[in-house]
Amino acid sequence: MEILLDLTKNCIQTAIKRKYNQRISEYFKSNPADNTEIIESEISLLKEALEKLDFSHLRSTYPELQGGGTDKITIAENTENNMTISINDRIIHATHKVYKLL
Repeated sequence: MEILLDLTKNCIQTAIKRKYNQRISEYFKSNPADNTEIIESEISLLKEALEKLDFSHLRSTYPELQGGGTDKITIAENTENNMTISINDRIIHATHKVYKLL
């Protein structure tokens, strides 16, 4: 599964939030007879991204993720069920947040 993100006006974090909200809306508007499995999978991936990615690191490391460009940005789940981000079909290292134990 691969989800295309629109970063023409927003950064990656905002684009993922918007796509997540869009998919949630589509899910609740869908007909029970519709195949909602794809929407559910996309919602799950987008939620995981919002919870686990270090967006400030991604924006500072990859200027294309700051928004305002025309690059093709996708978020996907590979065959090992790992989240990947690609910029113009080049997979980048999607750093996850690091939590400190107190």
